Amino acid sequence: MERPSFRQLVLVQGVLCALAWGASVVSFVSQSSGVAERFAALARGPYLSFAVFAQLRVLPAYACIALVLALLVRPWLRTSAGWRTWLTVVALDVLVLLVALGPALWLSPGFFDSVERKLRVDLSLVERVHGLELLTVAFLALVAVAFASLVRQRRWRVTGGLAVALVFAGARYEPSPPQARQLARPNVLILAADSWRYDRLGAHGATRGDLTPHLDAFAKTAIDFRNHHVATASTLESWTTLLSGQFPPRHGLRSMYPSKEEVAAVERNPDLLPKRLAALGYDTVVSSDWVGNHFDLVDYGFARRDVGPVQNFEALLLEATMRAHLLPALFFSAAPGAVGDLLIPGRASLAWAARPEVLTERLFDGIDESVSAGRPFFGVLFASPTHLPYNARRPFNRRYTAADYEGPHRYQVEVRAHELITTGFSPTVPPDVIQHIRDLYDGAVADFDDVVGGVLRGLEARGLADTIVIITSDHGEDLYEPGSTLGHGTNFFGGDQSTRVPFLVRLPSRSARSIDAITRNADVAPTVLSLLGEAPPASMQGVDLTPLVRGETDDLDLTAFAETCYLFFPKARAMTGLSDAERAEVVDLAGATDTLEVDPTFRHNLVLRPSFRQAVIDAKDRMVRTSKWKLVVIPGKQRELVRLYDMEVDPAQRVDLSGRGLAAEVALRAMLEAYWR
Repeated sequence: MERPSFRQLVLVQGVLCALAWGASVVSFVSQSSGVAERFAALARGPYLSFAVFAQLRVLPAYACIALVLALLVRPWLRTSAGWRTWLTVVALDVLVLLVALGPALWLSPGFFDSVERKLRVDLSLVERVHGLELLTVAFLALVAVAFASLVRQRRWRVTGGLAVALVFAGARYEPSPPQARQLARPNVLILAADSWRYDRLGAHGATRGDLTPHLDAFAKTAIDFRNHHVATASTLESWTTLLSGQFPPRHGLRSMYPSKEEVAAVERNPDLLPKRLAALGYDTVVSSDWVGNHFDLVDYGFARRDVGPVQNFEALLLEATMRAHLLPALFFSAAPGAVGDLLIPGRASLAWAARPEVLTERLFDGIDESVSAGRPFFGVLFASPTHLPYNARRPFNRRYTAADYEGPHRYQVEVRAHELITTGFSPTVPPDVIQHIRDLYDGAVADFDDVVGGVLRGLEARGLADTIVIITSDHGEDLYEPGSTLGHGTNFFGGDQSTRVPFLVRLPSRSARSIDAITRNADVAPTVLSLLGEAPPASMQGVDLTPLVRGETDDLDLTAFAETCYLFFPKARAMTGLSDAERAEVVDLAGATDTLEVDPTFRHNLVLRPSFRQAVIDAKDRMVRTSKWKLVVIPGKQRELVRLYDMEVDPAQRVDLSGRGLAAEVALRAMLEAYWR
């Protein structure tokens, strides 16, 4: 009974994997036909060689799969050579794939949830087994074969020795974290979640009592700025405002697709917060996944950047490639370090591969270096669960969703890029779907709360409980409030949900208190510098909030300004808060396919075409907000559309008070015009 040689097995597995690779290439080409023609033409034209290279870069992953499959099936073959042997090989391949991938073959992030609900069984253990990487499955299978062979030969001493060796090899050594020393300056850490709303915090009256237990406990020890607003509900512009202390008209980043010159102007600013702190002797580190790719786009001065790569056109091609090559993506997306990066090109930019626990580990790698060296650190952790598509980890992904829900977006919001840049999110969605989307979002908030709990425990374990810790967000989120749809930064209807965010500051020497006065994310950098005993530079437009912190005053009489972000899609369709006549008046620019281009001299980034840069700024809705009033101005083709709301009595913005001759409207218009200039 002759078995096929290992070389023959590898050859057959290679042929099968080559067929799978070819099918995925066909899938990639098919998917490309549904993309905007101008971008598809780029992939077929100037970037054709890169697109081809991207397909070839996946081949090592298929080769690895072929080798592992050959290793796994060979010990189990006992039939004679011939067609029956190869049928056995194929059958064993299918079995191994099922063991390694399991329900993931159905490509549904909520497959286990679906099975559990239908069968009313707990599959958490099965899920953990099926979540193993193919290499892990191969190792375990080979160990099982080795044990079976040794037992059959009754070589008990060798068997016992191998078992002991495996136990010691599997016991992960966890060294004690370095312990902090007394420093002249305190450490500073910012923890932020993308798209996290002010009202999704238990301490702020969240309707779900168990939503944020770790954050609620933190709030009891922190200064809670309860009326904190961002200048733009868009990540790049908002973080630039926070780190520069300047509003968008000053720092110059007015869209998420800036030019090389605009980015260079920001980078030349010597007063960016990381640069100022580095000059004071701080180690600076930022840890993020795909939502933090702007930290790769703009060099704010962080010495260590463990972040997702900038989402340039090449990164988008890589992402499309991996969506087509799902077999290696599902097998190796969690493979560690350089191995995973080799087998899954562009892995760091994939939303579905994001793992918050990895961000925490990378953050503490940087912190531990600083602690060991006896230097203070300034750290930033920026997490993605609360950003669309709200793909929280289990069990948070189903914590609040209805067990009997069978509608769309069951396990995450399904966002198709082509639809987003052509039509945007639908303004007419059934109430049960809206509620389900909100339930998914709440699960994502709970996921971030768990991340915060882990970071705070890590600080305590290192003796860093006296660190200045700031918890906040880059902007809020629209969840189908009246007048809005889904996403953020598109308009200012329905309330403050897109601009008002949590802002909690824990200071070692200050007791907890709540502050209801208006504050802005432009005030963060000057406040941090002041807390460290440094005078904020004149270039910062934000103000020092320490008089509020020290209780010297209850209100600094600040005014919050904000502008809408760049839109991928026609603007008027999402503005459900306007009448048909008013929507016809809205300045609707062309979508992303016409307003964006690829700049090969700027790392192949997508940038606004020069002819559209000023038009995008001029078409922005703008807002000015005081403790009592909110004025919204929407540019129109013939006239501006104006809304005025009394936020003390009408926080949901249902009654427009504009055009009634109120003195507040005149004053706010003057403020807004001065800000815009």
